Amino acid sequence: MSYFEAYIGGLHNFFSIWFFCLFQVTPFFIAYVTGLTMMEMDSTGSPGNGKWTDALPDIITGGILCLAGFMTGYIILGASATSISNVIFGYLTILNQFGGVFLLLMGLYFIGLFRIAEDKGKLYRRFGGLLIGFSFAMAYQPCVTPTLTSIYQLTKSSETVSGGTLMLSFYSLGISTAFSIVGLTISKTLSIDNLKNIRIVIQRISGGLLITMSILILANWMTIYKSYLVGWLLHEH
Repeated sequence: MSYFEAYIGGLHNFFSIWFFCLFQVTPFFIAYVTGLTMMEMDSTGSPGNGKWTDALPDIITGGILCLAGFMTGYIILGASATSISNVIFGYLTILNQFGGVFLLLMGLYFIGLFRIAEDKGKLYRRFGGLLIGFSFAMAYQPCVTPTLTSIYQLTKSSETVSGGTLMLSFYSLGISTAFSIVGLTISKTLSIDNLKNIRIVIQRISGGLLITMSILILANWMTIYKSYLVGWLLHEH
């Protein structure tokens, strides 16, 4: 397998039957990007009148940091033959709980339960994305696709873990590319002038979705959620 094939495998994961597995985190990534979009647009102009193009650098920065956090966690957990992976697995429950709490705080921030001064708020929204992405990776329970099966064969052996980790990096980059395409498309769509009067509603719905994921994580219901998605897929097909 080449690095390009690993990348395409990750990209294909999003646009194939395996999408249902990524749906564990997809709505919540979109919720973060959407909430970020609404808040960054408001920070560039009067409420409801900010321009998407003006806010785009901050939206892209926040999205990239979120995906960087996701990729970091995804790669560490997948590289099972490494010592850092063993450490992370040892503290996975604690990290999940921490992630759930942070998602809850970001959700409450998006729905407007508390405010942060704009200069600090921009940093919170941006770099909070890094922790959110990492939290997604800790809570995510990936389906082992054919491509991922081949990669895991490499990452579970100490002799081939370096090459396997690099393969896994390209695979996760493919997933992140798909997330970027969908996230930016939805961000742009929801920023149109026809929706400017309900931007605060969209922002609060986004916050509500993040709070929903935090509850799933804190209550240890992510496995039940995944089982529901699998059951839905089998029922529909």
